[in-house]
Amino acid sequence: MFISRQFYKITYSAFFTVTRNHQVAIVGATNEVGQTTALLLRTCPSVSKLVLHDTTDSTPGIVLDLSHIPSKSKAKGYCGSNTLEEALQGSSLVLAVGGLPQKSLPTSQSVLSQNADFIKIVSSAVTRIAPVPFFGIVTEPINTLVPMAAEVMRHQGCYEQNKLFGVTIIDALKAQTLYAKANGFVHSECHVPVICGHSRTTMVPLLSQASPKTVLPEETCLDLTTSLRDYTIYEKASSPLTPALSIAYSVYLFTQRILEAIDGQISQVNALVENNDFGTSYFSGLVEVNKNGIGEMRLYSDLFSYECGILEQSIRQLREDVTVGKKILEIV
Repeated sequence: MFISRQFYKITYSAFFTVTRNHQVAIVGATNEVGQTTALLLRTCPSVSKLVLHDTTDSTPGIVLDLSHIPSKSKAKGYCGSNTLEEALQGSSLVLAVGGLPQKSLPTSQSVLSQNADFIKIVSSAVTRIAPVPFFGIVTEPINTLVPMAAEVMRHQGCYEQNKLFGVTIIDALKAQTLYAKANGFVHSECHVPVICGHSRTTMVPLLSQASPKTVLPEETCLDLTTSLRDYTIYEKASSPLTPALSIAYSVYLFTQRILEAIDGQISQVNALVENNDFGTSYFSGLVEVNKNGIGEMRLYSDLFSYECGILEQSIRQLREDVTVGKKILEIV
């Protein structure tokens, strides 16, 4: 009888869980991250319409190329700054992936200025869409541009903080793979929380909370933490590389989980969101997401002593990054 009831629950859930189809818009879609993200989302079952927007002349060709991949979803492209608002209409989720890649640390003023201009334009356009869509920012530096986007939307009088995310899943993926490699674990069975911010000096991997559990000397933990925070891991070629493939994959995962949440499921994503619980107004971590947006962020206890020290330093730096973002409208 118990087995029958369980089977009934499983089959009922499988057949009667409602999955709506959604429009997802990728802004800045012609760069490496944008194109790879579009490729991954082209066959995503929850995406009924995939919109690509950019200001470059290559946009129509990329959309045509994408349309040659068999899929039930529609692919549509928009080119030019004057088509952005039209492109976003009807979107459940907007992904901002454009701008210059962050190849130098710290971020140069020219990169910050150009990327800030891009996010200002997209943020402003998002506020003119009703209902306001979920908004994921991938453009760097996330620590600064997410707070700036919030200020833009707040000034427009249409800011829904529960729908604004800095996409940081890449940090958790990187931690997962390096932790597994260091310990000889199966990658898919590993999990390492990464909290605080999204940069070399603000990202804090919590090896104390990693699974499967293992006992490592503190020196080894510190070395692994440095590797996890160090962007130069991608500089293995003759010139610095932008990790477009892994970032695009993380955006794909983010999109899947956000659409699940919009469909009524409780989902979780790694993201930088507005949060005042940690001594700064923004914080990155694993957050619960439902159809209304951001819920609770997961908390951790029993951290290693060195993690507490790194976290304290990182929060100070994150606070500075956030302040720059909040004030950038005055200087850009």
